[in-house]
Amino acid sequence: MLAKMSYFNYNISVYTLEPLTPQNHDDWDSSIQQCPNITVFQSTEWCDALADSFKQLDPVYLLIKQDDKVIGGLPAFVFQPIPGIRMWNSMPWNLFGGPQIIDSAQVNPNDVLSTIETYLETASKEQGWCEINWTLSPTDSTKSGDCLTRNGYERTERFTHILKTNADIDTLWNAYNKRVRGAVRKAQKSGVEVINADTDEDLSIFYDMYLMTLKRLGGTPKPRRLMKILLQQDIAKLAIAKYNNTTIAGLLYLYYNRTVTLWCEASLPEYLQYRPNNAIFHHIITWACEHGYEWVDFGASPPENEGLIAHKEQYRAKRTDFCSYTKIVSPFKKSLWTRSENALRKIYTYLQK
Repeated sequence: MLAKMSYFNYNISVYTLEPLTPQNHDDWDSSIQQCPNITVFQSTEWCDALADSFKQLDPVYLLIKQDDKVIGGLPAFVFQPIPGIRMWNSMPWNLFGGPQIIDSAQVNPNDVLSTIETYLETASKEQGWCEINWTLSPTDSTKSGDCLTRNGYERTERFTHILKTNADIDTLWNAYNKRVRGAVRKAQKSGVEVINADTDEDLSIFYDMYLMTLKRLGGTPKPRRLMKILLQQDIAKLAIAKYNNTTIAGLLYLYYNRTVTLWCEASLPEYLQYRPNNAIFHHIITWACEHGYEWVDFGASPPENEGLIAHKEQYRAKRTDFCSYTKIVSPFKKSLWTRSENALRKIYTYLQK
């Protein structure tokens, strides 16, 4: 994994931030594995997949050292959608980022965050970033969010839904809302079969359905290439539901460390009466239990989408709050991007076809 831009070492007090290179690549993997709550979004596999799929994303991963000893890392990307517009994101799409510190390190997280903040202030001027955006995990939002607001960041409240599995599918099944159990049973009685698909043909069929689903819902699609790389990297699986040999729904989910994350979903409206999405959710939760994963993250929900929120809670997933923090460095450049974003998203969506 090679960063496409050059970033300097920075240190203050006992902390040093060191850019990730092929020479210290192993330090990242060994240290991140010692962090208590990492997900796929902090892995080098995720970094490589995004860098390969999006030429507009430049990985800026930093090792965090204390007295020359690696104690963690900071995964981040610089997003350059058009020439002259650059934005630093602790993780794209408001996925969990922030500094990852190994469990045994004796540090004050706000001191580490202040060190990173000083680095970002200097780097943003040198690299011409117009915006700096953090998205912290629920735990880090509680521990470090106030430090960012004191440094001039605007906070945005968000939430996801997380299910604790305890590796016990029978207990989870009994805890489901009875409507979920009824929907899963209906799918099974109707002849809906859910499998983990593994062929290029399966991915192509799913991706066409995914594009139609996002067109119907008004979303911006992730590229097929990204999905293919994630599957090849062995950090993603594609669950598909079939009815009479027709693929009628699917969901690309990610797995890493202790967490399974539900990510890209698609379905054919004319087959929803057979409840394929309920069957897929239950299939993935069952898989997570069987393979020892502790958490299933259902993903962030728009606050206004009460139906989606209710659907997730029927599986007894618990609402879990987290926060994003944004600082505008160049109001003019940010305004330029805001005016251009909608048109560029439409062009990008068209190109995915």
